Amino acid sequence: MDYFVMKQHAVAAYLQLVLGCDRVMYDAEWWGTREPPIDLIGIRGQHAAIAVDLAEKFASYPKGMRLPTLKRKLIQRFQSAYDRLTSWGVHKVQMEVWFLGAPQEALEIVLPSVAQVLWRERQCALTVVPTPEAVQRITQTVDAIRRHGHDIGNPFAQAILLASGVAETPPRTALTPPRQFPLELPDPYAIPAFVHAFLSSGYIVNWLGFDVPAFSALWELTQQQRSSAWWELAELLNDAEAANRFTAHDAFQHMFAGMDTAHGLGAMMERWQWGVSPKYSQEQIVRVLQWLMPNAARVAKAWRERWRQPPVIEIGFLLPYLSRNPHFAPEVIEAEIARYGGDRDMARAHFQLPNPDKHFYRGYLRLVLQGPYDNAPPSPRLAAAEVPLRSPFLPRGTTTALSVLYPPEFAGYFWLTFHAIAQTIRPMVERLQEP
Repeated sequence: MDYFVMKQHAVAAYLQLVLGCDRVMYDAEWWGTREPPIDLIGIRGQHAAIAVDLAEKFASYPKGMRLPTLKRKLIQRFQSAYDRLTSWGVHKVQMEVWFLGAPQEALEIVLPSVAQVLWRERQCALTVVPTPEAVQRITQTVDAIRRHGHDIGNPFAQAILLASGVAETPPRTALTPPRQFPLELPDPYAIPAFVHAFLSSGYIVNWLGFDVPAFSALWELTQQQRSSAWWELAELLNDAEAANRFTAHDAFQHMFAGMDTAHGLGAMMERWQWGVSPKYSQEQIVRVLQWLMPNAARVAKAWRERWRQPPVIEIGFLLPYLSRNPHFAPEVIEAEIARYGGDRDMARAHFQLPNPDKHFYRGYLRLVLQGPYDNAPPSPRLAAAEVPLRSPFLPRGTTTALSVLYPPEFAGYFWLTFHAIAQTIRPMVERLQEP
C-alpha cells in the first residue's frame, strides 16, 4: 500500500477512535482538478467537523511559487472547505495541517498568517500539528486500537492488530486483479450509453447521485469560450445545477413530511449516511458526455491552454456496504476479497459495520481525452482496469481512454460487481456494435 495512503488511514483511525468522529471521509474534492483534495474530514455528531490535510501533499505546488501566491491559494482552499462544510449544516468546523515527517519550509512561514485570516473572516481555527505532536497522536491511536480490540475496517488498525497477534495473518499469495473490464466498447461514442447503463445497473448506489468534480472545471471553461457549442454546454451544466438546488435533505423533508419520525424519517436519515448532498444524476452526466464526444478536441485544446494537461473526468460512485449488500452471498464476497489479496478478517468485520469508511466502497469511472501532443496524465492512486475500446479515436487526433478505479483492499468485491454489471449490460453493448 502507498505510504501516503497508510498515513491517511492512521489519521482516520485517530479521528474515529481518539476524537470520536462518527464518519470519516477520504479525499474530499469540490473545486475541480486544480487543487488536491482535502485528505480527511471527520464528522462528529450532526454539527461538528474536522478537516485534516497532510503537509507533504502540498509538494505538488510549484517549488518556485511566491509566498503571497501560496498564502492566497491556501486561504482560498480552506475557505472553500469551510463554506462547503457549513452548507451541510455543520456549525463548528476545525482545520488541521499535519506534518508527519514532511519538511515545513514555506508552509511554516505562511500558515500562521493563513490561520489569522481564516479566523478573522470565518471564525474557523486552523491548527498546525508538527511532527512530534503528530507522532504522539499516532501513539495515542495505537493504544486506542489495542484497547478497542477488534478491526474497525481500517488498514492501519488492521496492521496494528496483526502485529499484536489479535487478527490472523492475511494470505500471502493472491491472484492479480484483471487489467481490463470484461466488456469491449466499439468506439468513444458508445461511452455515454455505457456510463448510463453502468450507473443504473442496480449494482451501484445511485439514489443520491454521483460526484463529478471536473464539471466545475468545464463550467469555468464555458465562461471563457465564445461559441454556440460552449453555450450549449453551459446550458446543460446550468440545468444540472438548477436540479441540484433541491437537496437530498430537502427531498427527505418533503417526501416524509408528517411521517412518524421513529419509524419513517429516522430510518431514512440512517440511509442519509451514504452521502451529504445530491450530486449529478446519471441522466445529467450522460447529457454532458453526449455533448463531450463530438466536441472532445475543442475541450482538450481549451483545457490544455487553461491547465496544461489533458482533460480527466472522474465520476465517483459507491458500492453498497457489505452489511447491506443485496446482491451476493456474504461467503462469496468474503472468498473473492481473499482471492485477490484482501484481508478475510477485515471483510468479516465489515459485514458487522453499519457505517464503515467509504474509502473501501468508492470507485470511479475515469475518462481521459488526449490530444496528439499531450503528455499522459498522472497515474491514479487507486487500482485501475481499462474499459477496452475497439477504436479509441475521435476527430482531430484526439484519443479516448476509459477505465474503472477501485480500492485494492476490496478488489474482490469490486470485480464481483464488475462481472455482474458486464453480464447485465452486455445486450445493450452488443446492440451498439450492430451495423
